Amino acid sequence: MKKHLLFALVLFLALPSMAQSIKIRPKHGGGHQGNISLTVISPRNINYRFWLYVDDVLQNEQPTRSICIQNLVDDSYYIRVELDNQQQNCVGQFVDLNQPQTLCIIQNGKLFGLETTQAHVRPELIQNLIVQQPEVPIIEPSLPPMPYGMNPRDYDEAYQLISKESFDSSKLTVAKQIISSNPMTARQIADICKLFSFESNKLELAKFAYGYCVDPNKYYLLNEVFTYDSSKRELDEFIRGL
Repeated sequence: MKKHLLFALVLFLALPSMAQSIKIRPKHGGGHQGNISLTVISPRNINYRFWLYVDDVLQNEQPTRSICIQNLVDDSYYIRVELDNQQQNCVGQFVDLNQPQTLCIIQNGKLFGLETTQAHVRPELIQNLIVQQPEVPIIEPSLPPMPYGMNPRDYDEAYQLISKESFDSSKLTVAKQIISSNPMTARQIADICKLFSFESNKLELAKFAYGYCVDPNKYYLLNEVFTYDSSKRELDEFIRGL
């Protein structure tokens, strides 16, 4: 009767909700290593492979029949074993470690538990304790601010104001006034240049506006406003000469 009660208690401790609800004390920080080892084995009469968790951190990627965890410190650990069987039985308990210890998986009917044993077993796996490392925040590289020109609403008003002028000369005067007070993108400048009828006026404004362009690396967009290649070359030579 006592033995059945013992296994019922072990099974209760093994419930996953128990491990999740108990707050495990932080430990093993700062890269500190101890000299205590913990070995967990599955005896031949059970012969189940298992996964081992120490403080809810998985220690082996593949199921094993025996594993030795080294470099533990003198402390209390929550040990959980998940069996690689059809029922995926799980058992767990707190273990106070102050010296090397071996735990053996035991079974009574459908109940499983862990108990200390003096058996000497050569583990299939021997490794250092795997601890959960704090997540390192990913710092995205800072990008240069995207260039922005004249506010779209203000630009539309300025564009309409320039287009209403009847003569190229008047358009040129108004356009220079607006651009000198409102830096623009290369695309905005190109669209204004298209309002002019004469190639010479387009070229004059393109030269004037270059110093007010917020993205001069895109000034190649101005090539589309010219009819003659000579105008394109002249603008390019002007920019190179600055």
